[in-house]
Amino acid sequence: MEHIGIDRGSKASQLGVRSTGGEIVAECRWRTDRLVVVLPGRPAARVIRETCPEALRIAALAPRAGHDVRVVAATRVRSLGVGHRGLTNDVRDARVVREASCRMDRPSVHLPTAMSQDIKAIWVSREALIKTRTPLIGRVRGEGRARLGRVRRATPERLPKRVRQALLDDPEGLPAHLARVLVA
Repeated sequence: MEHIGIDRGSKASQLGVRSTGGEIVAECRWRTDRLVVVLPGRPAARVIRETCPEALRIAALAPRAGHDVRVVAATRVRSLGVGHRGLTNDVRDARVVREASCRMDRPSVHLPTAMSQDIKAIWVSREALIKTRTPLIGRVRGEGRARLGRVRRATPERLPKRVRQALLDDPEGLPAHLARVLVA
């Protein structure tokens, strides 16, 4: 069985292949978006790489091409030798993880299913929206207090309507910057 070490970059990725006996079969650089074509064309191998968001894509693609995938936790790659003495680059990192794969069978981190990844993405997006909404509500309430002295309490859903109504009675009207925040 061959061992394929991948150090993925945003534009180009380093791919290294080593035989079970330790001979270097191939070392090459591929455009990252072309990895989906390279892996299916290789014979069955153990594919090893470090965790990152893109690792999940490779971990889903490689088994369909008959490969065994190991995704090593980023916290553990230092113990394999990645970045030894502060020396790190794509070629060296791919070489180190593939050599480690030849020496020992590292367990993979938990690889979530596609559905699990989708659910997490929804929750993370929701959390980001809530974290953005909270300071905006505070800003609207603060502006309302500055202009009116007081803003009636309201749920986040009702706040825009209440502030618009209160500020429309204000002689200065609804400021443009506040109108953009209150778009609902």
